[in-house]
Amino acid sequence: MHLLVVDWDYFFPTPDAGGPDGGHPELFGWPVAEDEHHTEVVWLERAEKFNAAGIELPTVHGWKGFWDRFSFTDGAPLIYADSNAWAGQLWPSDVGGDGAWESVHLYDAHHDAGYKQNHLSFEHWKTSGDGIRCENWMLAHHWAGAQLHVHFPPWRESMDHPREDPLVDVAMTIDDGRPPPTTFNLAYVCRSGAWVPPWADQTFTDFLRSAPLPKSAHPQNQWIHPRPDPLRMAEMKAALRAKAEDLAAG
Repeated sequence: MHLLVVDWDYFFPTPDAGGPDGGHPELFGWPVAEDEHHTEVVWLERAEKFNAAGIELPTVHGWKGFWDRFSFTDGAPLIYADSNAWAGQLWPSDVGGDGAWESVHLYDAHHDAGYKQNHLSFEHWKTSGDGIRCENWMLAHHWAGAQLHVHFPPWRESMDHPREDPLVDVAMTIDDGRPPPTTFNLAYVCRSGAWVPPWADQTFTDFLRSAPLPKSAHPQNQWIHPRPDPLRMAEMKAALRAKAEDLAAG
């Protein structure tokens, strides 16, 4: 049995992940964490910086037709949530099978197989007590015996910019558009709200709808979708400032 995982940031080119910077890499120096501040609040400040610099807001590209290349078993479901960490808790038992996945194929701007700045080795991670998170969930499937495949988006200039050494063996390639020779039993999609901005949320909905699979949210995921529009919030703040200035001058 085989699992397909798609991270929405696969379609969101950023220079910190190896994509083009358009001459303004400083606008993408984003610390990330999967909390309310980084998935919702901080995007207003980021949108204002792009607007102040006169730079068009970055957005997603290349998602149309993405699902056409893949083969699925009859009735294979699609589960979605905000964090990729939930993919580490999906098993063949969720679709009537048993044991571990034979393979896990991830389409992502990051490999999610553990990073050496966090743990020295796979054995170190196993004994650390850190558990399954968005940056290491692939380790759970490696531990169970699955073959891991990561397909980086074409906008990645190379697979080692920045240098990414996973803690376990992972087949990493730049996606050339050809489908893996695999029929998938389950698909999982994460929105990655700490990496991809709210102004792409409606497009994320369209991406989900374009998948020819029955869909459901992960039962343990809690999120707001779509998130508050930071562009509308910026307009409201500007209007309030203008009103306050008029009152002060009057």
